[in-house]
Amino acid sequence: MSFHHRSSNTDSGAEYQSLSQAPNVEAEGDNSLLRSLDLDDEETLADELVTQEAISTTDGRIRWIHFVLGCAVLLPWNVIITATPFFLTRLEGSSLKSTFSSYLSTTFTISNFVFLAHATVSSDQSTNARRALLAILALTLLTFMFTVSTFFQGSPGTFFAFVIVNGILQAAAGSYLQASVIAVASLFGPTAMQSVMSGQAAVGVAVSAVQVISAASSLRGEPTAQQLRESRPEERSALTFFALSTAFLLFSAAAHAYLLRLPLYKAVIGQFSHIRHVARGDASGALEDESQTMLPPPKASATEKREQIARVAKSNIVYNLGVAYVFVVTLVRT
Repeated sequence: MSFHHRSSNTDSGAEYQSLSQAPNVEAEGDNSLLRSLDLDDEETLADELVTQEAISTTDGRIRWIHFVLGCAVLLPWNVIITATPFFLTRLEGSSLKSTFSSYLSTTFTISNFVFLAHATVSSDQSTNARRALLAILALTLLTFMFTVSTFFQGSPGTFFAFVIVNGILQAAAGSYLQASVIAVASLFGPTAMQSVMSGQAAVGVAVSAVQVISAASSLRGEPTAQQLRESRPEERSALTFFALSTAFLLFSAAAHAYLLRLPLYKAVIGQFSHIRHVARGDASGALEDESQTMLPPPKASATEKREQIARVAKSNIVYNLGVAYVFVVTLVRT
């Protein structure tokens, strides 16, 4: 009856007024959110993720996994500089021995700078997890190659080229790993970032301890005069050190894979993806529920990336100059 009455009113020429619909209210809310994100989507993103950061602070697994990943970030450089005595023994009698350390440190640091710059510019949350895992596996393979090299004796020139190329590749893999780990840790807030930094500091102490233990084990017992002539403690120490480093990198890969399966990780990445889609006007890409499969965030344009890098560089300029000053003082004192 009511339907027939409305039809009669419409047919008789009476003015028809449509009722306000709920979807319009939702659309208005989405537009309001979109406008606020357009003003400064990075600040809004930080506000939206503060709850997840508070939850992650109480989750010890997040902290320890990022601590392990922080150790893995600086392990390549520590492996290179710690194994220098072993490398020099393989260059005995060659003119390359006197300049080996300079070549190694120069090529490693320059490669690290170039690849880290590219890793920073090309960083994207949709690929950081895969990039980090591939970087860890690459470092594991390269360190294992160092382990195998302790069993073979080649010409000094060949060994020199092998170490330099391996160091360049480790610098590249370590750069992409560092950018990816820090990008992911930043989503979990200062607690995860602190764990990464703590891991980077701890790995230096751990590597020194492993070096002392491996050197002591290589000289264990009272060797005879013939054993002293034939023994090569640097090789045995390097073998132990490289083997332990390879095992730790494998453990880091397992820890990273475990992180990707944590519900908290999926919730944080899913919320980041949701906000990114809304910020770019792709409301259809937003997640309806956190339990659903997360969508990769849309890739930022080159202009947006340049603006983000410039904004971060401007915010950190004082700290960057402070770190640079520390290195300058260190070099002058040496």
